[in-house]
Amino acid sequence: MVSERRNELIAEMLHRVHFIEKWGRGIKLILSKEPDTEFSEIGTKFITTFKRKSYYEDKKVGEKGRESKEKSKEKSKEKILRLMVENSAITIQEIAEILGMSLAGVEKSIRILKQQERLRRIGPDKGGYWEIVND
Repeated sequence: MVSERRNELIAEMLHRVHFIEKWGRGIKLILSKEPDTEFSEIGTKFITTFKRKSYYEDKKVGEKGRESKEKSKEKSKEKILRLMVENSAITIQEIAEILGMSLAGVEKSIRILKQQERLRRIGPDKGGYWEIVND
């Protein structure tokens, strides 16, 4: 592969500040990272075009991420219930430490479980216990 520098001054400066690793590797490196890249030459201009994902593709990715988050929240709630079955006197602090969650995250999950009528707190914070409501 023949390396032809389009702008000697810029190429030399980029090489000195270590932005250029080796001559003649740029296009191959770009294509390895972004295979949809297009190159064209118009007169003395060399143009590189990077394909951008469409708004709709990004939105699909975002929706998948949201679905994944919701599944993760469901799993967290199930883990919380399992811990409460094993030890009905377990504290929110202990749940957070065991599951590696924040206190706020555990409290939110418990609040949702109570709203769904899957969980009930019997007695005070100190000395009380959790009751799992079976359908």
